[in-house]
Amino acid sequence: MSLGNVGRIAVCWTVLTVGGVYAFVLSKKSVESRRYESMQVRERMRKANKGDYDLSATDRRFDC
Repeated sequence: MSLGNVGRIAVCWTVLTVGGVYAFVLSKKSVESRRYESMQVRERMRKANKGDYDLSATDRRFDC
């Protein structure tokens, strides 16, 4: 049983749709992993910035 023109077009659309959905899922996973890494870095920076600072030891002034 050979496929007609409509069958071939349907098969091509199926392959393209599945490939597009798969590419979308892969790119979404990649974006989410990079976002998660950047959120972890921001959290580490926030934790590192906590603490008491001795402001009298510096001569710098930022009110120019």
